[in-house]
Amino acid sequence: MRSFRIKGVVGFADRVRRELSAPISGARKSQLRGEVAELIRQVDQIVVNRGTRIERLPPPTRRAYHFLANLDIDAATPVAAADATEPSPGTIRLVGVRSYWQSILRRLALASVAGDRDELYDSIRSTNQKIEHNLEEQGLAMRDLTAQSRTIRGWLAFFANRQNFDAYVVAIDRARPVFEAVLRRTEHFHQPAIVEFQSISGLYKLRGRRNETRVILPTPMIVFSSELFALLAEASLANGDKQPVMAATASDEYQSVQAELEALSGVEERAGGVHRDLDTSFERINERYFSGSLARPRLTWSRSFTGRKFGHYDSIRDAVMISCSLDRANVPQHALDFVVYHELLHKKLGIDWHNGRASAHTREFRAQERLFDRYSEAEAALKKLAGGGS
Repeated sequence: MRSFRIKGVVGFADRVRRELSAPISGARKSQLRGEVAELIRQVDQIVVNRGTRIERLPPPTRRAYHFLANLDIDAATPVAAADATEPSPGTIRLVGVRSYWQSILRRLALASVAGDRDELYDSIRSTNQKIEHNLEEQGLAMRDLTAQSRTIRGWLAFFANRQNFDAYVVAIDRARPVFEAVLRRTEHFHQPAIVEFQSISGLYKLRGRRNETRVILPTPMIVFSSELFALLAEASLANGDKQPVMAATASDEYQSVQAELEALSGVEERAGGVHRDLDTSFERINERYFSGSLARPRLTWSRSFTGRKFGHYDSIRDAVMISCSLDRANVPQHALDFVVYHELLHKKLGIDWHNGRASAHTREFRAQERLFDRYSEAEAALKKLAGGGS
């Protein structure tokens, strides 16, 4: 029998993890206990009705189910005095803002007349003011908003500043012609280039359509010159050299924009977990293997219960993300520490470039990776977890 997906289980498990990573009220604990029990009951019933087993669920759903089924809510986090009627952290969505923002992105990509751009700026500034007023009126902090709403709020706040808005417009005027020049030489993508600057991981995303190509770039790239955009266009559309573009993302100018956007977005790290803490792991690994020399990157848990890729280092944002599959009581501490060590090695060693090609897992990397004290045990534990072992 083919596996089938039950919608909402992974998202629910992530929300429970978010709440239990910080002290909550006794009343909310009791409420969560009931919600978890009800979801488990519903999933069990669906599985019975389908004549299958839990192990036939897709891996992320299965891992989320096992996390919830084995969760000891009482032991997970200390109780704090709190009003049980307060919204849970990260659950409030700014209704209608996402569709408005997507419309603005496209209109900015297409606008070429100064008057149209002025109108768009006035719209962004006005919408930002309304959002700030509504947040203040409702007594909401940034931590109350969903990650997506925080990101969009930060973007709007940043470009409500006229100088930043003008930089966005200039960046589109620089990027569009060089991307279209490369598009004319490709078979799989078509003109015109619809250039958007928004929050993404990596250097670019391309969305080809029959009559256009959406070119989605990280917002801090508004500081790029025409020459850098030309290099990026070659890298993304014609397998050009990415190294100069990667180097440009480490510039003070780029990083300053990134830092301001993150500050305006109220980005909160999620180093604390239900059973494990990434700060503690980082401090232990940094002292043991790097003599305390590594600057602390941003540390966060993933939202999804991954089963093969347990960590990721984003050099552009200097951020380490660890799979929340490792935030379980029955996962050995040395397994988590090894994944943190692996990602910190990426931070320390960077990327090796040869003939325009990037290599992260070099011979030197593998040699240093094996210096981890319990390397074989950690590898075995992770392989077991990847294979579905609980």
